[in-house]
Amino acid sequence: MNHTPEIKKAIQFAAHKHHGQMRIAHDGPMPYITHLFSVALLVAEDGASDDVVIAALLHDTLEDTDTTRAELAEAFGEHVAMLVEAVTESFGKDLSWKDRKQAYLSRIEEADPDALLIAIADKIDNIEDRIAEHEKEGETFFSHWSQPNEEYLWFYTECLRIAENRLPDQPLTKRLREIQAHQLAVFSSH
Repeated sequence: MNHTPEIKKAIQFAAHKHHGQMRIAHDGPMPYITHLFSVALLVAEDGASDDVVIAALLHDTLEDTDTTRAELAEAFGEHVAMLVEAVTESFGKDLSWKDRKQAYLSRIEEADPDALLIAIADKIDNIEDRIAEHEKEGETFFSHWSQPNEEYLWFYTECLRIAENRLPDQPLTKRLREIQAHQLAVFSSH
């Protein structure tokens, strides 16, 4: 990942906006920023542009903080704001979990390929964390999740389907395919 002034600004912005937020991890709660770095590193390793890396760092700001789209556009430009918006689950809490996920899937099915790349990287990191957490906690792992495990497996399988249809030769699609196959093998009996 390049260390440009804009990427540094995005790191600081994300750290400020997600300050105090934690992510459940296999070795205990971790500052949420660790997930954002993982997603940004995945797209950067794939050769993504600085705008895509910035959007990866900011991909959860609209969904999980008080950040507005206008704020992102002003700070980082319209392209970054568009990419973040495309990967944001912004459909309201009045919808059921499954309806929110289906709306998200519809959005990424039509999204800019760079936005889809961020979505793929996000899912890779999420699945890797789920597997690591399960390896550490065993069956108590399932008590951390709001939905039955089958629902998560369905969602990640659908994300993979979209990635394979739209970006079949993309290295991150291959990585998602491999980690999803591993997840299915680990969780298929649960």
